[in-house]
Amino acid sequence: MSKNLINKYIWLVDTIYQAGSTGITLSEISKKWKKNDRLSDGEEYPRRTFMHHKDDIWDIFGIEIGCHKSTNSYYIVDREDVSDASGFRRWMYETMSLNNHINENAQLRERLLLEDNPSGGEFLSTILEAMRDSKMITFDYRAFWMEEGQCASLFHVEPYALKVFKRRWYLLAKYGDSPLKVYALDRFLNIDIEFEDFEMPADFNAEAYFSTCFGIILSDDEPQTIKLKVSNYQANYLRSLPLHHSQKELEHTDEHTIFSFFLRPTFDLTQEILSLGETVEVMEPQTLRKEMARIGQAMAKKHRG
Repeated sequence: MSKNLINKYIWLVDTIYQAGSTGITLSEISKKWKKNDRLSDGEEYPRRTFMHHKDDIWDIFGIEIGCHKSTNSYYIVDREDVSDASGFRRWMYETMSLNNHINENAQLRERLLLEDNPSGGEFLSTILEAMRDSKMITFDYRAFWMEEGQCASLFHVEPYALKVFKRRWYLLAKYGDSPLKVYALDRFLNIDIEFEDFEMPADFNAEAYFSTCFGIILSDDEPQTIKLKVSNYQANYLRSLPLHHSQKELEHTDEHTIFSFFLRPTFDLTQEILSLGETVEVMEPQTLRKEMARIGQAMAKKHRG
């Protein structure tokens, strides 16, 4: 499939999405299409081509374009799915849409400062193929805790899910009879797809599995209510970009705001709280509050003098 064709799909979804729930007619779409010289070459947008594109968008992205019969206006059927902040379709749509906008404004490339892609991406296509075909994979893995010259570990696993966190790709997989484990793709040395099949549990849901985790660290600890008191200035950042989908605003005064979360208190969460610096105070639970105090005292000791 050509890159230009993908760009056409993204342009069409973006155009219809921006029109809102009332939709946009094919005539209006065609006018916008003709103005986009890079995609249309100044030519009309035939209805037959539009219908093919509409069907392909459903097949590739799972985004359905419906039609209001009373006005012959086209609209995105599940706008919530595309706009869901944690949804796969939104991530895929926004990534490709951004790429499309950048290509349309190539002259501005030097003024667009982007973060690097998540590391470990060179193994993605192989893992996705194995996940699609329910095939086991084998890989050599060198963890950061291994000493220089130590042999890498060999794993033969069932690939369950992929997750991005802090610009790194992670694989959730089943290794023998052990519980599910997370592997960082940037620590893979190689990878092979095996002939051996595995059966994915019918009731497994990757999003639900990580729903009470911040990041990728798995924990046997029960999730609990965590309350953070932050400065009102910092609260603006948490409102615009929540730490977790369970975030709730409990209290707002002239001096501070209190947020609650339903999470497992893992190392990833502790590190995120530390990144907020002196603008945050852990209110509950006491175990996490004491752990933050211990870390703070250790940091103060190292920086004293």
